[in-house]
Amino acid sequence: MLSIEEAAGLAAAFLGERVSNESMPMALVANEHAQVGGEIMFDCQSVAYIRSGDFRDMAIGIGHVAVNADTGECRLVGAVEAAELDLF
Repeated sequence: MLSIEEAAGLAAAFLGERVSNESMPMALVANEHAQVGGEIMFDCQSVAYIRSGDFRDMAIGIGHVAVNADTGECRLVGAVEAAELDLF
């Protein structure tokens, strides 16, 4: 089973490689994680929003990054599933 730190590293790499783009780089929100079943969920948001706190910089429609605690496989949780989980 992965530690929180290991899972966070995988989640950050996933965001950088699969989700971020030049116009909107994404990052994990510090200290926002939760264990849900066999997954570790991390809150994420645009780097601009994390720095500014200005709602105009928010990434809309993005949920969380889920990391399978056993395999390390990452997936992006959609906004609807994230809202249903109500984690952060």
